[in-house]
Amino acid sequence: MIFKLKLIFIPCQENNYRPKFLDSQFLFYYLIVLLVLKLIVTPFFIYFPKSAFFADLTKTALTNFTNEARESLGIQALKENPKLEEAAYLKAKDMIEKDYFAHQSPNGISPWYWFKKAGYDYKFAGENLAIGFLDSEEVYRAWLDSPFHKKNLLDPNYKEIGIAVLKGDFQGSETTVVVQLLGTSQPLPVKVEPEAKIEPQEKKVLPEKEEVLPEKKEVLPEKEEIVSGATSPQLPEKKAKDILAFNLFSFFSSDYFNSLQKIIYGSLILIIISLLINIFVRIDIQYKDLILKTAGFIVLLVFFIYLDKELIIQLIPHNFSIY
Repeated sequence: MIFKLKLIFIPCQENNYRPKFLDSQFLFYYLIVLLVLKLIVTPFFIYFPKSAFFADLTKTALTNFTNEARESLGIQALKENPKLEEAAYLKAKDMIEKDYFAHQSPNGISPWYWFKKAGYDYKFAGENLAIGFLDSEEVYRAWLDSPFHKKNLLDPNYKEIGIAVLKGDFQGSETTVVVQLLGTSQPLPVKVEPEAKIEPQEKKVLPEKEEVLPEKKEVLPEKEEIVSGATSPQLPEKKAKDILAFNLFSFFSSDYFNSLQKIIYGSLILIIISLLINIFVRIDIQYKDLILKTAGFIVLLVFFIYLDKELIIQLIPHNFSIY
């Protein structure tokens, strides 16, 4: 085994000072396989938004991305609130039905109307919108790159979140809308119990008091961009086949590229180490063609690393916008 490894990785007389790992056609075919694995999921991102699981996966991913960013900065994670989810769904439905993409509807209805309609009495409230996206991370990165949306995502005043992802006919073409609502509900009034009787002295009863609630605060980024969230209707209970499909979509939408990137990084490190061994073990014996070919493989692997999910999604034609 040691002798075989020596022939594969170390230049020596037995392999004519040309390590088989670098000299064989293996690396060439290996790089082709990596490229295919990189590009084979491109049709997935085109079909994924049309799947039944897209809304659920997007909602979960956006919530996780937001909470991970908040927790990394020591900010309290947001809790999902059913009323905020309902408000976000109502807002998303209204935008699709009335063909508009804005915080305020053409009829002059403000984002705060949907909070109240869903029965969410807010102290702080905000809204973020996105439309025409192919991947949840695309939305999150766009929000994070916008100072106004990022401020909403990381605002410590917010305690709860609701997200809605809704697909429908928008201005003549099928598209997907996401509404993210952030909020903090008003505290309930606190009633002070009357003072207990004191005997044998006179009865002294204090009048009931109600806590004075603070004024509501509606936080709007510039251009009146708000943070809002809504969730799509719950899917029916999944059967075993649906669960398998859901997990498969989940893997391709999040873990697949991360796993493939790790494989490419590992391959790059292994090839660089093999090249250094080839050069320095017998520095007096060098084959320029072998060194140049290996250097070319290294350049291709660096390109594969750069060809990440975000770049592939950008290359797919789609009209993506946030507000």
